[in-house]
Amino acid sequence: MPSPASGVAPIDKMSVVLVALFAVLFLGGRPLIHNWIGIGLIALGAVLVAV
Repeated sequence: MPSPASGVAPIDKMSVVLVALFAVLFLGGRPLIHNWIGIGLIALGAVLVAV
């Protein structure tokens, strides 16, 4: 049985994705395609860890 603390890791990793999205939405940042790929991989990894 996983410990309750193991649920924190996916939330922590999603903060990186949220910061990138907020930078685009509110600050007008324009990541390049390889940056978007990295952001997507981080999000995918967080989802896989959560599952």
